[in-house]
Amino acid sequence: MNIKWKVMLTGIVFSTAVLVAPTVEAAPSYSVKKGDTLTKIAKAHNTTINHLKQWNKLSEDRIYIAQKLVVTPIKNTVTTSGTSKVTAISVVEEKVEVPQKSFHTVVKGDNLTKIAKKYNISVGNLKQWNQLNSDAIKVGQKLAIEVAANKDLAVEAPTATNVEAVINFKQTADEAIEKQLSREVALPSTVSHHTEALYTQAIAIANGTLGTPYKYGGTTIEGFDCSGFVNFVFNSVGIPMDRKSSLMYFEQDTSKVVQPVPGDLVFFKNTFIPTISHMGIYLGNDEFIHAGSKGITISNINEKYWSERFVAYKRLNNLK
Repeated sequence: MNIKWKVMLTGIVFSTAVLVAPTVEAAPSYSVKKGDTLTKIAKAHNTTINHLKQWNKLSEDRIYIAQKLVVTPIKNTVTTSGTSKVTAISVVEEKVEVPQKSFHTVVKGDNLTKIAKKYNISVGNLKQWNQLNSDAIKVGQKLAIEVAANKDLAVEAPTATNVEAVINFKQTADEAIEKQLSREVALPSTVSHHTEALYTQAIAIANGTLGTPYKYGGTTIEGFDCSGFVNFVFNSVGIPMDRKSSLMYFEQDTSKVVQPVPGDLVFFKNTFIPTISHMGIYLGNDEFIHAGSKGITISNINEKYWSERFVAYKRLNNLK
């Protein structure tokens, strides 16, 4: 079994004396000024629009001057005789045991392309994990299917029993990413009116799915993984996309852009494996919408977690 670490929220509790009455400590608030928007306020307080809307129970982006907005999570405080009991938000790591590998037994009619498509992975990875020098396989042969590489969960980090192997894999993955980007011709920073209209519709649909839960392999409103989410949104507005992994979209279907426009794609690496492992839809103002471990949410690319893993903005090759 392989150990993964998953970031989660928990409470640190300090308490003494006899309980008297519960209270809620007032969270820091911000008074809206002329010219403010949720995007501007979120950026100033290092948070996201989605969090601002959740904390302030906003159903839309409209705000008004002098409105008081909570800009950090609320802390619960329980008053006691002479002391207090404070539940503070902190980040810990939870160990989750998952199988290191799963296997596929080759049956009549199988080929590497068919198997790779079934598990939403690339033929190249399949050959690498099984040390195959050619595409030849035989009935009854067992092929390793790396579980971690087939999962688009943003908050999990990679672990392995062989640290040296992970380091070498990361170096190889980084080289492959740089090689891929170097051979692409950068697309312009503008799009056609037709694509712009499709992007506008796509962003509207994406925003309408906020809060939808994460579901590995999901491509419907019952649950999404990151590539399944993008696939659903784009196909919903008439932008054709075959169902693929983030890595395959990065390598096969997209090209880097000089400057992204809202609706373009954003790719990340090292979210739980060293190579391309996460993607989302760029919204503008350094924000993107994506399917993470907590479902569909909006994040800021400048947040430490994402800035350290950012790779590139890209656009589908079939869009002008």
